[in-house]
Amino acid sequence: MKGRRTEQLFQILSGGGYFTADELAEKLGVSNKTVRNTIKELEKELEGTGGFVRVKYGSGYALECGEGRCAEELKKELFPAEPAAYCPETPDERICFLAEYLFYAENYVKMDTLSEMMYVSKRVLSDDLKKVEKIFGRHHLTIERKPGYGIRVEGEEFDKRLCIAELVTRRNGIVVKDNRQELELVSACIEKAFRKYDFEVNGIMLDSLIMHICIALERIRRGYYVDMPLNPDDYEKNESLYDKARLVAEEIAKELEEVFRLDFPESEIGYISIHLSGKADVEGALESGNLVISEEVNSVVTEMLRSVYDAFQVDFMEDLELRMSLCRHLVPLAIRLEHNINMRNPLLDDIKEKFTLAYAMALQASTVLNRQSGKQMTDDETGYIALAFALALQRKQTGPPKKNILLVCASGRGSAQLLKYKCMEEFGRYVGKMEVCDVNQVPNVDFEDIDYVFTTVPLQYHVPVPVREVKYFMGEKEVGDIRRLFCRADGVIEKYYSEDLFLPCLQAEDKWEVIRKMCDLAIEKRGLSEEFYESVAERERLAKTAFGNLVAMPHPYKAQPGDPFVCVAVLDHPILWEAGEETEMEEEVQVVFLVSLDAGVGDELQKFYDITSRLMLSPKYIQKLIRHRSFDQLVSSLKHMEEEEENP
Repeated sequence: MKGRRTEQLFQILSGGGYFTADELAEKLGVSNKTVRNTIKELEKELEGTGGFVRVKYGSGYALECGEGRCAEELKKELFPAEPAAYCPETPDERICFLAEYLFYAENYVKMDTLSEMMYVSKRVLSDDLKKVEKIFGRHHLTIERKPGYGIRVEGEEFDKRLCIAELVTRRNGIVVKDNRQELELVSACIEKAFRKYDFEVNGIMLDSLIMHICIALERIRRGYYVDMPLNPDDYEKNESLYDKARLVAEEIAKELEEVFRLDFPESEIGYISIHLSGKADVEGALESGNLVISEEVNSVVTEMLRSVYDAFQVDFMEDLELRMSLCRHLVPLAIRLEHNINMRNPLLDDIKEKFTLAYAMALQASTVLNRQSGKQMTDDETGYIALAFALALQRKQTGPPKKNILLVCASGRGSAQLLKYKCMEEFGRYVGKMEVCDVNQVPNVDFEDIDYVFTTVPLQYHVPVPVREVKYFMGEKEVGDIRRLFCRADGVIEKYYSEDLFLPCLQAEDKWEVIRKMCDLAIEKRGLSEEFYESVAERERLAKTAFGNLVAMPHPYKAQPGDPFVCVAVLDHPILWEAGEETEMEEEVQVVFLVSLDAGVGDELQKFYDITSRLMLSPKYIQKLIRHRSFDQLVSSLKHMEEEEENP
């Protein structure tokens, strides 16, 4: 054990520079005392090699390899044996290693054994075990402790396999080796069965199925089998889907038995059936008439769309394509939720960044599913639902509202008509009505339906709308400037953000204190009732609002009356936003956007979310806001995001 830790210390110091005892203790996961003892061991190893550990007051420890020698040469001399077995170094690696090791331990494992194996102190091991227990808890697994014997994992085999799949997804763990040949053989067995029964899943779900079957093979080899009786209620709800999945599962099992010389009992065939049902391409089954969307599923979708309307005032009730897309998605999703099967979404980060409004709508819609199933939807599953809303928003998109323009010219109808023709040619998609008058007629114009005045000469009269001077023959730069003017939603930033709702240094210990203080400010400044806080709290309880990047975006469950606004708070220190919930990695939050929309946002909604999401997901600008803590910095960053939106 000492040799391995000494080698780890050598590896750290060989990177160059000085390391304090605290830094080395953190990297090695041990105490400062152990670091000092390990340094003494390394110094003994270095005797006679010309190398030594240099100690510098105020800086720490550094490795000196000796004249004319490099660290790699010294390492070969000191540690000539073959590389040691894999040993986790980072906290995340340790958590995965520890969880996976416990799954394959035949008996109880003592804490001393684990501590020595992982080269960490018992304190570090205890902290890691707490995080492992959170992962296990999500899969209904527990750690049993028996004095004098140690610890072991308790729970159903089905749940253990799902937990192993999560760990394998997090990193290439010790459970499923990188055995390309086995992966190819499993894939071939699956594809052969799919062809026989004309069964389809998409590429991502196929990869997931292959992974789960590889895990099953490894567990069966070690003598671990699932107890997988089919739930009669599930069968009745999705009879045709289960029927076909069962046939395909039997065929896959037959192929696997021939290739791997293993027996697949009925329970293991049921296990494969569940995974197939939760990943099936329902669209093909609908088109063939083998599957009918139940009234129950349709009513859930209706409730989801109503929930989105309540929160965002965007009506999708008549969007048949969205409705059918959600219905198709909910059939296998219900099976995944029932059995706690999570479907990884490799596009999740891109969806959050590029379709933020759609993702926010999906989060809102998922509150209905959370209530119905009694389970929390994962970010991965929410991302898939967001794609359906993104397409629906695209179908609904009508472009920026058209503007009515008054063209003012010095004189001459011919030149005025020429300018009008040029404007219609360049900006026709943005313009509703375009009128022409000469400069002397301006005082008699009714400006009620006019949005902008474009004039070729300076105006001597006051007009109640924005005025822009233009040339008869506009150059490329001027055309571009005007086009950006039309693209920009009028006053989106100014309409939503105001300095009286900006908190530069909010002191709070948890998310509920943050929400309470921000809601109190909004209630005071905007004349709202206590119902506003209750609606925000209800939404927060139903689905997570932390977006990553130290940012959270709570909002009411239902749109509130009055003007839309955003209350922004920069916390004096980061807090764990999801603390207390069954999440293994609570997200830290330091900037909070409390958003309240009304029924009148209409065309501005997409623009608002596009600009705001760019800021929320930008580490550079969020860090700027945390450093400067000023409303001017917030507005400056938002305007920069707006420019990026208009000039991608």
